[in-house]
Amino acid sequence: MTLAVMQCPNCKGLVRLQAKESRTHTAYGFPTMKRRRICPECNFRITTIELPILLANDIFAEDE
Repeated sequence: MTLAVMQCPNCKGLVRLQAKESRTHTAYGFPTMKRRRICPECNFRITTIELPILLANDIFAEDE
């Protein structure tokens, strides 16, 4: 597994956004992880919701 580097939507910098707050989230009917992230360059804050890898593979599977 590799570390993901996201592009900040505000400053467009390719940096590793820092997770400032993490909590479990079940609003979609399955367990997810909700994280508040901050860009170390411009202090822009975003929220990400992360899916378990097995669930993500089922949801985003390519049709063959």
